[in-house]
Amino acid sequence: MQNVPWQRPVATSVTAVSNAFEALDLLDHHWPNIKGPRFVKARYACLAALDGRESAEVARETFKDAVAEAQLN
Repeated sequence: MQNVPWQRPVATSVTAVSNAFEALDLLDHHWPNIKGPRFVKARYACLAALDGRESAEVARETFKDAVAEAQLN
């Protein structure tokens, strides 16, 4: 499992998220009932980043999009 820190944390209304593991925890356990296509993409990208199949920055960008979709910024 690779948990590479992001260059810049993503600020949400709940907390600041600084890596794919924290993002996945927020997506899985603390996300509002707004689970659209960006949520799905972010969850997949975070899992892929932890497995080393995706870069940490791609996971960050997709998570940032999901935060905007759920209006958590």
